[in-house]
Amino acid sequence: GETAEQAAVRETQEETGLTVEAVKLLGERVHPKTGRLMSYTASSPVEGEARVADDDELDAIAWVTLAEIPDYVPY
Repeated sequence: GETAEQAAVRETQEETGLTVEAVKLLGERVHPKTGRLMSYTASSPVEGEARVADDDELDAIAWVTLAEIPDYVPY
């Protein structure tokens, strides 16, 4: 399987069209409502411009601080 960092790079490319490099795994937690493991990875842009590339997965793109991430997790 892939690491959390590899998944973050792949998912970013698939969903935003932006190529990124994983910098650091910020943390993981089990979501209290779903029991799903959530991983958060700091990344640096390598190529491209962020856009909604998969509108089944994304409604909009926002650059947020680490503290704001929980506000954007829909489940």
